[in-house]
Amino acid sequence: MKLKDKVAMIIGGTSGIGAATAVAFAREGARVLVCGRNQEAGEKVVDQITQNEGAGLFVKVDTTVAEELNKAVEKAQDAYGTVDILYNGAGIHDAYATALDLEDKDYDKLMAVNVKGPYLAVKAVLPVFLDKGKGTVINVGSQASSVAGPGGSAYVTSKHALVGFTKQLAYDFGSKGVKANLLAPGFVETPMTEGIEEERLKGIPARRAGKPEEIAALAVFLASEDSDYMHGTTVTADGGWIVGR
Repeated sequence: MKLKDKVAMIIGGTSGIGAATAVAFAREGARVLVCGRNQEAGEKVVDQITQNEGAGLFVKVDTTVAEELNKAVEKAQDAYGTVDILYNGAGIHDAYATALDLEDKDYDKLMAVNVKGPYLAVKAVLPVFLDKGKGTVINVGSQASSVAGPGGSAYVTSKHALVGFTKQLAYDFGSKGVKANLLAPGFVETPMTEGIEEERLKGIPARRAGKPEEIAALAVFLASEDSDYMHGTTVTADGGWIVGR
């Protein structure tokens, strides 16, 4: 029960790693808000949590809209009294498009989801954290936060941007009780990676894709007091994929 009595907002919690994280947090004692745009999928995650005697609710949120994120924080406070943990896991891919290939509108959409969304979510929850002098931010990056290749030009740019954002959060607010770190998964079995060729696995020393539950276990660590002396760092879980890059 590493997260007993904590309240966690899981942005992008309706599928993949985010859904696994929501379930893991609830299993560790947290009360969880599953936030995303797919209500049916989100309610299934909440059902899984409550069937295992956990506490959770779904909040429909467009993570690129500040007003909706602010309302989500209000719903968390109304339901559970506060917010202790923000997990920024929403993200989209660019299908490996280069700077020549990607349309401007698609670039803007990706940046809105992958970069501005986490920024707006943090901005919505920071007043709560600062008011009580404690809070945790987990931004979800990628192996593309460290190297080129795992995505196209826009995706790699966005995931590198989250590294800088996380470091700046730690620099600005670490002394005020806010812990911010970046979780960087590698090639994981999720809807985003479905259909990608098995050839990719040959470059991974572990010779397999990761499982969402493995990444969720690290998120529990970053959300818990076990990681309280970690500020502004990147925790990579990629089966060794980047060691030979």
